[in-house]
Order: sequence, then structure tokens, then C-alpha cells
Amino acid sequence: MAAVRVLTLAVVTLLAVCSGCAPSPSGPGASADLRVMTWNVLTARFDPPDWAGTIAAWRPAVVGLQEICAGEAVALADLLRTEYGLPYVAVPGPIRPTPVEDADPVNAALRRPCHDGGVVQYGLAVLTLLPVTAVSTELYPPDHRDEQRGDQRLTVRAPTGGPITVYNTHVGLAGVQGAQIRDLAGRALREPGPTVVLGDLNVSQAGDPGALAPLRDGFAEVDPGERLRTSPNDPDDPDAAPVDEIDHVFVRGLAVVAPAAAPWTPSSDHRPLIGTLRP
Repeated sequence: MAAVRVLTLAVVTLLAVCSGCAPSPSGPGASADLRVMTWNVLTARFDPPDWAGTIAAWRPAVVGLQEICAGEAVALADLLRTEYGLPYVAVPGPIRPTPVEDADPVNAALRRPCHDGGVVQYGLAVLTLLPVTAVSTELYPPDHRDEQRGDQRLTVRAPTGGPITVYNTHVGLAGVQGAQIRDLAGRALREPGPTVVLGDLNVSQAGDPGALAPLRDGFAEVDPGERLRTSPNDPDDPDAAPVDEIDHVFVRGLAVVAPAAAPWTPSSDHRPLIGTLRP
């Protein structure tokens, strides 16, 4: 399996500066509650000022973002700090193709949203109010039918002081979902402590009920009854109901302590999915 692990000096420096500045995350009922969000933000149409209000309204301790440029993640965290007083740290996780895949037209198209020339800066990012102690990005095996995909892995420190591992991912299309989810689940299930897996998995129970089995075998879900739909969200019509539940939050070693939410948003073709957890 082709794998790339990325840990930049800039991120390390930023984390060192901010590691002690995170407040206790908001949550119903107890200061130890941990709100998490996954959100595909559709960078080609929207920008950080469009996304900031939704994040500020919910104030999740951890936000997994997909379809975002690295520079936009940093700008979004800056905006949330300066305009909303929320000291988020941005951890970009660009999905950079292997050299062979980089020449493929489907990956060349990734350079357009971020205007980043020869080095792709597009893919994933995490914003967090919690101290971060480890960061890596890994690629799924290349597949010429779809753009290169991968996941971020972070270790954050919970309000109670213990570590939580967070995986943020954007799974591919064109039939690659099952293999990529098995890859992700295999690594996430080996984590020794509390773990959260979140992202746009591009698969629903109705569309492919078996694809999510590797995660469901070892994890609970914040929306186990799949009552919430997140895609497609109509930014112009809050009354237009989404039909697919392709955005997911899976947890292990953490309790789900409140109903999940998937509010309408005017700034993406996906609604965010939000869960509240307790270590």
C-alpha cells in the first residue's frame, strides 16, 4: 500500500504555541462532554467566511473537514479566533498523490480549487480546540478511476486529560468505497484507546449496506438509526430535504450522550453531522 506520512514544522510550531490555550469544549450537561463535527465544505463554491458561522454556532471541540484547501483551513481557524473568540488550531491534511497518480487527469483537476500549481494542497483538515500531540496523513491505494484519497490521524487530549485518536477521511467513489473503508477500519480498530472516525464515506446503508460493516463491527455511531440525512444540502433552500446519509461519525471507547444533529447550512452541498460524546 502506498503511504505518505506528513508532519510539518509549521504545524508542530503552531500546536506548541496553542497547546495550552484550548478551553473546555461545550457540551450539554457536563464540562467533560466532547462535541465533534464532520463537514464536507465544498471549497470550489464557498470560502472560510461562509463556513465560520456554522462552526461558531455549534462550537465543536473537533471538526473534521473535507474538500478544503490547506490555506483555507488556516484562514478559517484565524477567522474563528479573531471574529468569534474561539481559539481553534488548524491541522491541514492535503491528499497529495503519488508521482504516477499526480500525472493522471483526475488528480490534475485537484489543483484548480486551491490554485496550488505543482504541489496539491487540497483534501482534508481538522480544526480543534483540544491540544494535539500527533499528526499524520496516509494515502489509500491509488485507483485511476477516482482522485487520490486518504485520511488524517490525530491524537488529541480530552478534557479529562486522556488521549483520543481522531481519523478524518474522504472516501472515494467509483467502487473504491469498500476497500478504503476496510483499510481505514483495520487501522482504527488497532488503536489502543478511545477513537473517533469521521468523514464523508460516500456510502449509505441504502446504497451499500455491507460497505460500512468493518466500522460497525467495532464502533458505535452517533446516529445509529440513520435518521439524519446530510447530502445533498441545498444552500438556497433550508426546507429541501437531503436524501443520503453518507457523512458519518463512528466512536469507540466513548459514550454518545446526546442525539446527533445535521443542521441545514447555506454554505455547502453537505450538512454537517454533529455528535456529543463523553470520555
